[in-house]
Amino acid sequence: MIDEPASPPAHEDPAPQPQSSRWLEIADRADVGLVRIDAGGHVIDINAAAVRLLGRGIDVLRGVDFTTLVALSQRQQVRDALQVVHGGRSSMVIAVRFPQPKGGAPAVLCRFNDVRDFTGILRAYTVTLFALDEGEVPALPANDDNVAPSDRVADDGYRVLFEAIDQGFCVIEVIFEGGEPVDYLFLETNHAFERYTGLVDVVGKSMRELAPSHESHWYRFYGDIVRTHQPAQTLLPAAALGRWYEVHAFPFGTPGSRRVAVLFEDVSARLRTEQALRDSEERFRCLANATPSMLWSATANGDTTWLSERWTEYTGQSEAVSRDQRNRAIHPDDREPTAEAWREALQGDRFETELRLRRHDGEYRWFIVRANPAHDAEGHLIGWYGSTTDIHDLKVAETALREMDRRKDEFLATLAHELRNPLAPLRNCLHILHLVDSGEAGAQVDTERLHAVMDRQVGQLVRLVDDLLEVSRITRGMVPLHIQSVALADVVERAIETSRPLLDAAHHALVVSLPAEPLLLQADPVRLAQVLSNLLNNAAKYTEPGGRIALSARREGEEVVMLVQDNGLGMATDQIERVFDLFHQAEHSLGRAGGGLGIGLTLVRSLVEMHGGVVIARSAGLGQGSEFEVRLKIGQEDVVPMPPRADEPMAPGTRLRLLLVDDNREHTDSLALFMRMQGHTVRTAYDAASALTWQVAFAPDAVLLDLGMPGVDGYEVCRRLRANESGDALVVVAITGWGQVEDRKRSAEAGFDAHLVKPVDPIPLLSLVDSLLRMKRRA
Repeated sequence: MIDEPASPPAHEDPAPQPQSSRWLEIADRADVGLVRIDAGGHVIDINAAAVRLLGRGIDVLRGVDFTTLVALSQRQQVRDALQVVHGGRSSMVIAVRFPQPKGGAPAVLCRFNDVRDFTGILRAYTVTLFALDEGEVPALPANDDNVAPSDRVADDGYRVLFEAIDQGFCVIEVIFEGGEPVDYLFLETNHAFERYTGLVDVVGKSMRELAPSHESHWYRFYGDIVRTHQPAQTLLPAAALGRWYEVHAFPFGTPGSRRVAVLFEDVSARLRTEQALRDSEERFRCLANATPSMLWSATANGDTTWLSERWTEYTGQSEAVSRDQRNRAIHPDDREPTAEAWREALQGDRFETELRLRRHDGEYRWFIVRANPAHDAEGHLIGWYGSTTDIHDLKVAETALREMDRRKDEFLATLAHELRNPLAPLRNCLHILHLVDSGEAGAQVDTERLHAVMDRQVGQLVRLVDDLLEVSRITRGMVPLHIQSVALADVVERAIETSRPLLDAAHHALVVSLPAEPLLLQADPVRLAQVLSNLLNNAAKYTEPGGRIALSARREGEEVVMLVQDNGLGMATDQIERVFDLFHQAEHSLGRAGGGLGIGLTLVRSLVEMHGGVVIARSAGLGQGSEFEVRLKIGQEDVVPMPPRADEPMAPGTRLRLLLVDDNREHTDSLALFMRMQGHTVRTAYDAASALTWQVAFAPDAVLLDLGMPGVDGYEVCRRLRANESGDALVVVAITGWGQVEDRKRSAEAGFDAHLVKPVDPIPLLSLVDSLLRMKRRA
C-alpha cells in the first residue's frame, strides 16, 4: 500500500500556495475535470469542471481521501490504479461512478498521471475526469459528413483525452431485434482501439460487418448494460480477433439510450503468461508431490507459504498450518536445537538441522531439514525454499553400525584373550620340553602331564576356530539341515555327553526331566543336540561352581517345550533382548573366565529358527539365574535310528602306504613323523609335480592332499591322480584350511573322497582312511 500522509484537520483551510493558484488558473480553462491529489491520495485542488462532476467544491474536498469519493464497490479499483502509477507506470485509466450529495452518480472516465520531482520521487497525482453520461457532454456542431450530429460524442478537447488513454476506448450503440441484442455500431474510437483490436476505420460500421463470427456473448454483455443502465466489468474471449479482453463498460447518455462507453485492454499475452505460470506451477506441484521428501517455502521470518502433500500425509496436519502447529510436531528435545539453527540461518547461512517429527500415529522419525534463502535484486532476504527428508532408517542403521562396531571391538578383545589363554600354556610346555631335551631340567618332569596340557589347549584353539567358522556358515544360511524323525531322548543324551566335561569341571548338579512318553521331532539330530549342548555350556559358564542346572522337556499340544534353567549369574533386564546377538556378552560377565566368544547363543537362535521353532530368554535380574525356552513342532513319523557317533577304530596291525602333499613343510613333516611312528609307510611331497611322480613310484594306498598350493592347486592334482591307472581305487582326502560349502562342493566334484579342515586329529584321520579303503576294496 501507498504510505498516506496525515490529512489536515477538518477545521483548517490553508490558503492555496502560489503554485496551486497557477494550477487552478490553467485547470479552470479546461473542458474536462481535473483533480490534484497528494502522494497519499488526498485531494489538494480541483477545477470547475470537476466541481460540476463531483457536486462539491474544494472547501469540502480538500484533504479528503480521493478513493472515498467513488462508489463503494469501486474503491479498490482506484487504490489499485494509484498503486500502479506509484510503482512507475506513467498513467492509468479506469471508469468509475461518483455518487453526488444531491443524488445521481455520473459515470466518469478517470486518468491518473504521476507528478515527480527531478529525483524521480512521486510528489502528487493529476486525475483527469471525463463524463461518460450524455448529459455531461456539451453540445457539438456537426463537422463530419460521415457522422450525424447526434452521433458525435466528443469535441477536440475530448479527442485529446481519448488519444492520451493507453487502453482501447470506444463508444458503441447496441442494435436490438425483437428485444434481443444482435449487433452494435461503433460511434467513436481512439488510436489504442486499433492497436488492441487490429480493426481500422470502424466508426459508422457494425461489429457483424467487421467480424461476422464475433461471439454472441459480447452482444448479450452490452445489451445487459443498456437494459440495466448499470456499469459492468468482464473478461471475455474474442475468437474472431484472436484475443482476450478485460472490459469496463458504462451506459452512455440518458436512460433509454442504447449507447455504451467501453474501456478495454488486450490481456491475451497476460493470460498466456498466467496460464504458462499455472502450468509451470502445476508441473512443479506434481513433481514436488511425487518426491518422498516434504518440500516447502516460507517467508523471510519463517511463516510457511506452501507445503507439499507429503507433509499432510505424514503429520496429518493441513497445508495451511501455523508456525506454532508446525513446531508442535517437532520432538520436544529437538525444538531448541532447531530454533538455534534457525537463528544462525537468519544471519545469512543456509538452514540445516536434524530433528524428529511426530507422525500422525504418534511415532517420531528422524528427518534432515535443509533450506536455501531467496534474495531480491538488492540482496534483501525475501523467503526460504527447503526440503524435509526422512533419514530415520539411515539413523537407525548408523546406530546399529556403531553398536556393531563397538561389539566388534569387544569381540576382538575377547578373541585375543581367548587365543592367548591356550597359547600361553602351550609356549610354557614347549620351553619345558626344550629344557628336557637339552638336559637342563633340574628335576623330574612329568611329560605325560605336559602332553595332556598341550592336547587340551590345542583342542581349545581348534574349538574357537570351529565356532567362528560355524557361526559364519549358519548365520548366512549355508548349512543344510538333514531333517529326519528323531527321538527327543536321543538328542538330549548326545547333548549331555558333549557338555559333560564342562559341567563336571565346575561340579554342577545337572537335573534332567523328560516325559515318559517318547517324543518324536522332525529335526537334524546333530544340530538339535548342538542347540541343547550350547545352552548347557552357557549355563555352566555363567553359574558359580557347584551350581544347579536343570534340563527339562514337556509336550504342549503339537509342540515340545525344552527348558534349560540355572541358578547362576542371571541377566539384567536391558540385556535380555540382546543376549542372542552376535558377539554379545554382558558387560558384567566379561570378567568371568568362562571362555567363549559370545557366539554360542547366536548359533542357538539360528539353528532353532532353521527348524521352524523359537527360542526365548528369561531372567528375573542379576543374581536370579536364567532360563532358556526352545519350542519345536512334534514330528509324526516313525523313529529313524541315529547315525553312529564315530567311525569304527582302525584294525590293530594295519599298515598303510600314505602320500602327504602340502606346501606347508612343517605341517607335512610333523604329520608324516606321527604316521611313521604309528608304523605306516609315508612319503611327502611339497608340490604337484612331486605328488604325481610319487603316485607312480610309490603306489600309495591313500593321498592326504592340501587344496591351496601355489601353481597347480589340489583340485587339479586330484583330477590328475584319478586320471592315472588305478586312480579310481586310490583314497584321496583333502586336508585344508578352506571349509566353506563351496569349497566342499568343489572338492567333491574334483574327485576327493573326504574333506577335512585343519587342524586334523591324526588318530581319527587314520581310522577314516582305513574305512574308506575297506569300502573301496569291497566295492
